[in-house]
Amino acid sequence: MNSIDSLIRENIEKNSLLSECSGVVLAVSGGADSMTLLDYFIREIKSVPFAVAHVNHGIRKESDAEEEFLKSYCDNHSVRLEVLRADIPHSKPAGETMEEYSRHVRYTFFDSVRKKYGFSHIATAHNRNDATESFFMNIIRGAGIHGAAGIPVVRSDGVIRPLLFCEKKDVLDHCKKNGIPFVTDLTNFENICTRNVLRNDVLPRLREINPRLDDAVFRITTIAAEDEEYFEKRVDEAINSFGKNRQKNEVPLNFLRNAEKPVISRLLRRVYSTVDAGAVLTFRQTNDIIFLLESGHTSDRVLIANGYFAVLDYEYLRFESADDSLPQAVCEQISEGDNSFGGFYVTLKKTAVSKENIRACFQGDPPFVIRSRKASDRIRLYGRPEKSVKELFIDEKIPAKKRPSMLIVTTLTDTPLWLRGFGASNEGYAGIGENAWEITIKETGNGNKGE
Repeated sequence: MNSIDSLIRENIEKNSLLSECSGVVLAVSGGADSMTLLDYFIREIKSVPFAVAHVNHGIRKESDAEEEFLKSYCDNHSVRLEVLRADIPHSKPAGETMEEYSRHVRYTFFDSVRKKYGFSHIATAHNRNDATESFFMNIIRGAGIHGAAGIPVVRSDGVIRPLLFCEKKDVLDHCKKNGIPFVTDLTNFENICTRNVLRNDVLPRLREINPRLDDAVFRITTIAAEDEEYFEKRVDEAINSFGKNRQKNEVPLNFLRNAEKPVISRLLRRVYSTVDAGAVLTFRQTNDIIFLLESGHTSDRVLIANGYFAVLDYEYLRFESADDSLPQAVCEQISEGDNSFGGFYVTLKKTAVSKENIRACFQGDPPFVIRSRKASDRIRLYGRPEKSVKELFIDEKIPAKKRPSMLIVTTLTDTPLWLRGFGASNEGYAGIGENAWEITIKETGNGNKGE
């Protein structure tokens, strides 16, 4: 059987874990796995600088003693140590599990230590049994291929797992034979969470059925990771092909309607995560969006979560917040001069109609009302049959995102006189050379002129 040192060395070399590495933050809890990792770096890694990061979660009464144990060990071996004392039980946000929040706190701290020293990598001490536990945890949660890929040996953000080829029992034997001290978290043997139930009850029974269960799971996760890597590369290629002018919340419809579903689903998840601060689309949400793509019409939308919508446009699918998708309605009286309200700056002045300004002109007696369109709005533009405003937008392919700014000017009795982007109605039309009102609309803050 390969020694632990040989397995760690094989993993580092085979997967180039320390290539182009400026330094490593070792995540050390004080347990057998992380102390094995620390011992290996002290003895074997001479060309790469490293430091230890330890989180005292403040959950167990032994936490302070474990911190002191690690401080003493690092002092004796001249290893730099950074400690975070985190009162997890009292700082945990409502609605988040202790496990999820603890993980967030740990990795945020590890990353801060990495930045402090200018290092490129973070090493955790996950072993092969941890990978098996994570695989089954992900299956229980209903994860797809990404979840089945389990714990990657190396992540794109520089997190590496040098012990992932090692079995837990071999790590414990290695510590005993080589006098590597470690602490034991007794709560790992209590069935106080799903992972512990898996570790203590379910997986031992499965290993009785198949003593090589961890090898079997490792093969599955390796294949799944390779498949996931392939599809993620396809997503990278797709995003690069969209060009630099694409807004980060947009995905071209011509791509979505021709690509394979595995690429579409990953692309949607990737783009949404950049819009909603790392949020992850669920299986159901992803399928809802795909159904929208297959059967929806322009301006149709589906609510996702956190106040975000997926909205169909003529050329794009967009992820928009409720604030963007459902702007506040405008309904204001305006008269000659400057008028400012609801994100718009409107100027109304008397003028003579010419070829250049005819679409910005209309006739009528002030005061006028300028407002957002309503679902029931209909207008007869000069020389054209009456249509609903929505039909006009569809005919002219006005993007859904632009429609809230297409304001209507009416009389006090709500007779339409003018529609932004289209011009005057029959009732408000003025011919070239006639006196009329000229309207100019600017959207506050961007300086873009309307008609």
